[in-house]
Amino acid sequence: MAKNYAYIRISDAHKQHSHGQRTRITQYAAKHGFYIYKWYEYTLSGSSTNKTQRGLIELIERLAPGDRVLVNDIERLGRDSISDIMEVTTRIINAGAEIHFCLTGDTLTPSHKNDVGQFFIQIGRAFAAQDFSKQRSLKAKAAANSRKANNLPTGRARGAIIKSKLDASENQILFWLSQDVFKSEIARRLNCSATALIKWLDRRDELICQARERRLYESGLSIGEVKRRLKGKG
Repeated sequence: MAKNYAYIRISDAHKQHSHGQRTRITQYAAKHGFYIYKWYEYTLSGSSTNKTQRGLIELIERLAPGDRVLVNDIERLGRDSISDIMEVTTRIINAGAEIHFCLTGDTLTPSHKNDVGQFFIQIGRAFAAQDFSKQRSLKAKAAANSRKANNLPTGRARGAIIKSKLDASENQILFWLSQDVFKSEIARRLNCSATALIKWLDRRDELICQARERRLYESGLSIGEVKRRLKGKG
């Protein structure tokens, strides 16, 4: 049976965290019905380490025809060495496995090794998407620095009342909690991090307390309605 392997790499644990990559891969796998057989996760520079140190050789040697390798983006397979990246991608598809770039949804399959043009088109698209993501991040940072230089707010106001995607799942979350389902399991079912779920629950309690203090709360109100009432009353 074909196996699905997820590969995560960050360069510096002090400046980055792997949650974003893990979440995107998890969501991609869930969307396509892929069960992750094994996760590979490394905190290593892509430019100052070799393929063995980054766990890529071990991963490649495990692969069998039909297997899939899920990565967030092409730079997880390397960074500064194009030849390294090309070698890794070629060895994966030569093993009969597929590479899924979860950031863009692009896929390299064994069929691409017989079509050089399509192979390079897919590689080019993966690099272009990663470059676009970098440029967007740089623009966002530049805009934030500009606002800061002009003494303007650079982010969401502390304590702001905002809509959360978890609001719509409030009743389901409360039911699962009443059935003693672990928060980590609830987070998995909702495709979010346990930290995000805990923060949402804490914020929900805070807002309900605020609504009670202002005499805006009635039993059975949804958190969405609580937020609307608090916003409406300032």
